[in-house]
Amino acid sequence: MRLLNSGSPKQRHGPTAFVLALGFPGLGAIRSLGRAGVPVVGLDPTPGGLGFASRYCDARRCPNPVTEPDLLVEYLLDAQRKLDEPGILSPASDAFVLFISRHRKLLGEHFRFNLPSPEVIESAVDKRKLYETAERVGIAYPETFYPEMMDDVHRIKHEITYPVYVKPYHSHLWHAAFPKSGKGIKAFTPGQLVSAYERVFAAGVEAMVQSIILGPASNIRTARVYMSEQGELLALLTTRTIRQWPVEFGVGTMLESWRNRELAEMGTRFFRDIDFRGVGTIEFKRDERDGVLKVTDLNPRWWGSIQLAPSSGVDFPLIHYLDLVGQSPDPQLTFKEGVRWIDGRGDFASAMTLVRSRQLKVREWLRDCTGVRSFSTFALDDLGPFLKKYNYGRSLFEAPIHVRSKKRRQH
Repeated sequence: MRLLNSGSPKQRHGPTAFVLALGFPGLGAIRSLGRAGVPVVGLDPTPGGLGFASRYCDARRCPNPVTEPDLLVEYLLDAQRKLDEPGILSPASDAFVLFISRHRKLLGEHFRFNLPSPEVIESAVDKRKLYETAERVGIAYPETFYPEMMDDVHRIKHEITYPVYVKPYHSHLWHAAFPKSGKGIKAFTPGQLVSAYERVFAAGVEAMVQSIILGPASNIRTARVYMSEQGELLALLTTRTIRQWPVEFGVGTMLESWRNRELAEMGTRFFRDIDFRGVGTIEFKRDERDGVLKVTDLNPRWWGSIQLAPSSGVDFPLIHYLDLVGQSPDPQLTFKEGVRWIDGRGDFASAMTLVRSRQLKVREWLRDCTGVRSFSTFALDDLGPFLKKYNYGRSLFEAPIHVRSKKRRQH
């Protein structure tokens, strides 16, 4: 694969890449592109993103893609007018993916991007449509119901297999309505299910209820692809989760590159069946009740552990960029196996929770950490995001707030 320039951040050539959203996923894309000599502009409506501290991009605040989409269109068009070539749009959040998709005609006249059809985008960020798509292409998924009113909840509350999980159609809208509820609400009984939906309907959020796939986080598998505008598979990485935080329904804190033919074939077949284009991640979890891999999530954007991909030999952000600027990158369909990525603070919280419940030994956690080659924020050539995350050293050794508060309650 051709690199543009591996020199210092001051030596930049080629069309500008606009990385949209500056959290973990955006930071990984910024570093990949910046190290290759790509000029990068990072955009986010809030200043807290870690990418604001990276030396590899010109980070700027922009209008909000959800609440100010028209202003954001004008902002981007104004930025593009200052450039000699069309910029590359590289979304790193659901909100920005939806924004580009819903304004693709106008943005497509001034920028380059690679997204699947609007119908596929909506099915990716709308979890109900995801499971309807899985049904259509023959991929297993958990038992799921879609209540629209309390009468529906009362009708199904004795039909579904408990425990269950109430989860949103649109994750970004859920987090805005329930910032402290994680990914969803767990219910063990019909009464708890009714109580959960009373909160959901009161907040005006759409949510489904699913039977929980039994098994630990280590049963989670992902297949990640990049499909060119012509439908060619240019990048492939399969991974497995070792831990996540929170422990039961959380975000991966330690992942590992992992070769598995069944997973690769299921993932690529799914993306081809729906005529997918661009960056895609499909997540499965193996159900311990029947041993079946069941789809749990689909994302058409950069993901939180994106820095594992270049560390494993598959540089997704650079492949995406080179494809869109017409440099025809060679497909990267093989990778180093056993490379591990870690979010240190989150994995420490997860590991200590498992240690306290006697599901993990400290020496086992330490052994897991020996294989780590990729980090969520730490990088010797770009220390700013790491220092920003830990408040420039003041919170480096603090556990997450909910871990500390739980510990205090035990005394």
